[in-house]
Amino acid sequence: MHDYRSVAAVFKRGRARRWLGALAVIASACLPYSPALAQSSPGNSVGINVTALPDYEGSKSYRVLPLPTLSLSKGAIFVQGFTGGIAYPLWPSVAVGLLIGVQPGRNQDDAAVLNGTGDIPTSLDFGAFARWHYGPASAGLRFLQSAHAGYGNRVTLSASYALVQKPVDRVSVSADAVWSNGPSQQTWFGIDSEQAASSTAGLSPYHPSAGFSRADLKVDWDHRLNQQWSLQSAFGVGSLLGDAANSPIVERRAAVFGSVGAAYHF
Repeated sequence: MHDYRSVAAVFKRGRARRWLGALAVIASACLPYSPALAQSSPGNSVGINVTALPDYEGSKSYRVLPLPTLSLSKGAIFVQGFTGGIAYPLWPSVAVGLLIGVQPGRNQDDAAVLNGTGDIPTSLDFGAFARWHYGPASAGLRFLQSAHAGYGNRVTLSASYALVQKPVDRVSVSADAVWSNGPSQQTWFGIDSEQAASSTAGLSPYHPSAGFSRADLKVDWDHRLNQQWSLQSAFGVGSLLGDAANSPIVERRAAVFGSVGAAYHF
């Protein structure tokens, strides 16, 4: 974990890298971090969610994969997919903390339009977050920097509102907006001259600028079966924005995603 190059080398071989990368995408797209929500949950929990989402941002193909979840010390320590962190409550309604996770790579054989552009190796992410909540409303800010040189960083703004808050049911709606800096945009949506020359699809060079790259809208439903078990489900729709949406590697700007799962509380 101390050397992202060794991690990337392992993930680069075979389908294991592709599956792990997709799981990391799930962590950021389908089940974003919720330290404030987790802190309101009694005890600890461990669970798994089966999630469907695009192969990569802008892909028209989908895959279905499992995603682990873990919450300890009432959410002070949490893992959601391959993103985890430590939350510290500054005040009853404000929490801050540190994040670490896996930044998924991308294989050039994930889609025909990517052939010849080369693989993007998996790397580590690190960053921080702040989250505020008051009653049924909450808002958050997250910053993640890639440990890989040149991969850039992303800032996620989020807001959510609990429509239903009952002892056995909780229904919430949330919205996220992702801002990506120039290096991040170029890594995931750009085409440099070397990639253009080797592209089998005949892609032209493309250099996206920093800006908002994605927005998501999601509905979550948590149902408590008993003291030990609960069921979770989520459904959302997301869309690429700006220069990211106009990238020549994007097959489809908008996509739906969803998950169903269960958690054991202890």
